Amino acid sequence: MKLASTALAHLVIGTAFVAHADAAVVIINQNSFTFSPIAANASVGDTIRWVWHGGGHTVTSGANCNFNGLFDGDLSTAIQSFEWVVPASVAGTTVPYFCMPHCFSGMVGSIVVAPMAAPGDLNSDGLVNGLDLTQLLGAWGTADAASDINDDGIVNAVDLSVILANWTQ
Repeated sequence: MKLASTALAHLVIGTAFVAHADAAVVIINQNSFTFSPIAANASVGDTIRWVWHGGGHTVTSGANCNFNGLFDGDLSTAIQSFEWVVPASVAGTTVPYFCMPHCFSGMVGSIVVAPMAAPGDLNSDGLVNGLDLTQLLGAWGTADAASDINDDGIVNAVDLSVILANWTQ
């Protein structure tokens, strides 16, 4: 029983690590009454940082000037940047946002969030299946970074448990 609970703990830790391993900071500048870029690309775990360049503005999530509850921050002399970490709940969607006082003047933007690859999809084909298992088993016991899902330095049972937990076909 202890072995099963240890493997489960490694699976949870390994999966959490994979979701944020390549996190980046995406900068969006507020210039006058625009956001630049208007549409930014991001992935789950990335930090979106809006940077103030003058005036009084907000960064408010939602479409058609209606707040949807994801984020709401000020940009001003006192608060010169606002940050939001992209959650898994918005993977594969476009997150619209606006400046509350200037929305009806067209001060809007969006964040295009990439779909999340399932942990264990070693060949990036959108599936976790026998092809991924074959790659993992071919690298078993090595430090092959392409097959070491949890980045612990060795391809082993922890990596196998991630593949089995995310098996799609």
